[in-house]
Amino acid sequence: MSKNQTQSIKMAPYKIQSVSLHELVSGSELIEFLRVEVPYDEAYGRIPFARVLYAFNGVEQEQAVPMDLDKGAFSDSSFENAFEDEQLEKTFREIAPEVFRNAAPQIVETVSKAAASRQ
Repeated sequence: MSKNQTQSIKMAPYKIQSVSLHELVSGSELIEFLRVEVPYDEAYGRIPFARVLYAFNGVEQEQAVPMDLDKGAFSDSSFENAFEDEQLEKTFREIAPEVFRNAAPQIVETVSKAAASRQ
């Protein structure tokens, strides 16, 4: 292959394990947590990052917020470019870390069980 040619790399697409969060109480009338989407690969298993989907004022938002499942927390960079509304970002920053610190072990357990059942 010459130096000007590129080689395409075939990658298996990730599958998404979705975990409902409807029973997770946010403590805010503005935000409802809907689900966590965790990508996994048949060969590698669960990916340590998930997407948290939520509704603001009853409307599901297109943007999701990434969460580190191994740490059971959001990083400060998780909130960058995730919100268009300043009030939403402020409210999310205030409530989400504590809510998910408590929920992360259950989310990881649910995803791990689902992955184990596929094998």
